[in-house]
Amino acid sequence: MDLVNWLKSIAERRWPILPATLVELRATSARHSDLISFSDLANLCLSDPLLLFDLLRVVGGSRALQRNESLPTVEQTLMLMGMEALGHRFDKLTPLQPVADKLSPEVLEAVADWLARGRVAALIVKEWLSLADEHKVEECFVAALLYNLPACLYLIYRNRLPDRPLLQEVSDHFATDYPRVLEQFVQAMPLPLGLLSMLGTGPLTPRRQLLKLAMATANSLEQGWWRSSWHVGIEAAAKLIGTDYAQAYGAVVRAVLAVARSPRSSGYTYPARALLQLQSDHQPSSMKTVATLAEPQQLEQAVREAIRYLANDLRFERIVFYRYERTSHELKLRYQVGLAENHPLRKLAVELEPGSFFALLTSKPQSFHAPMAVRAKLVATYQDAFFNHIGNGEFAVMTLFAGHELAGVFYVDNGNSGTAITQDHYLKFKECVTLLTRRRG
Repeated sequence: MDLVNWLKSIAERRWPILPATLVELRATSARHSDLISFSDLANLCLSDPLLLFDLLRVVGGSRALQRNESLPTVEQTLMLMGMEALGHRFDKLTPLQPVADKLSPEVLEAVADWLARGRVAALIVKEWLSLADEHKVEECFVAALLYNLPACLYLIYRNRLPDRPLLQEVSDHFATDYPRVLEQFVQAMPLPLGLLSMLGTGPLTPRRQLLKLAMATANSLEQGWWRSSWHVGIEAAAKLIGTDYAQAYGAVVRAVLAVARSPRSSGYTYPARALLQLQSDHQPSSMKTVATLAEPQQLEQAVREAIRYLANDLRFERIVFYRYERTSHELKLRYQVGLAENHPLRKLAVELEPGSFFALLTSKPQSFHAPMAVRAKLVATYQDAFFNHIGNGEFAVMTLFAGHELAGVFYVDNGNSGTAITQDHYLKFKECVTLLTRRRG
């Protein structure tokens, strides 16, 4: 699909918003009109770019706005519409949710992540402008919130995670620069043309340059805050606003934490996780689609995603996940990669007899790496039937707990080729499983 037709298809439909936003919006709208504050509604719109997008489309076609290319504040827009019209419009909003075979939970999580980056960038550029004694910030703030939105809609249309950095993939797909995509997006919806002073292909004013630096800072955080190129952007912003690096960097930290503390989705916590991450702990972005373990279906989805990562990224030749069966107190095969069709491990129930290796392993959250020499000692010490079916090569195992309860055990090896498990791969295996245990949202 070419860019013009794709944008036309976006403009022809109403788009859902984040579920948590819709819940709060309905709770607010249910109050008596005298108790509803336009300021509170404006802040709610500014917390979710999808809701902001829905609102701005109402006024985007205004001939007066198109003529003078102005951009009213969000609060002004709400007041112009009035509470009754807002109520009718908000009543028809729907939540952004997974749809079987059309929109996966992984893609939705990525969408929330990219919406959160826009929110982080908005708070960054707001504080940077304040440091420069610029107090007219809403046009930059709104532009930052909308900057990643075409890319998010692209994710929803494609229903798959990007193979390259997302904005680059969008540009490559439509064979045009992303600023051109933004420009045509504003015009096609339409949104208030005043946004083109900040978005699109116009001249690079200091404010627009500051916005681009804020977007680059927020969008590339997941690639590692320790990269010199990431710090160069903050240094450039500091020079542009006439402050030192520490103050410019502090604005980034505060923005990231503010978004994480008021999450519209679990994806709103990802920038904070990236900022807290150590270089040695860095995970590819593909691992960011793991869900919480609060519900059985989320556990299943999380385990499947982890197995894909272990197979596709770490290239383990055999991967087994044994689920803990509480009624029979044993481990049974749930998922596997690389086992022959008639392999005994497919049918083996791992009993957790007192004193057995797996009974000790599953007593708490822990991992174990068994190079060949260690494996030989294990076989001599423990009589677990499991060891009779895995060959003579090394392996690694790790327990998975959901809260304080055992959920299962991951097992990996390179049993087909006999290739050793490097220390780096073992650490990444541990990190992968550890990520599953972290509650999101």
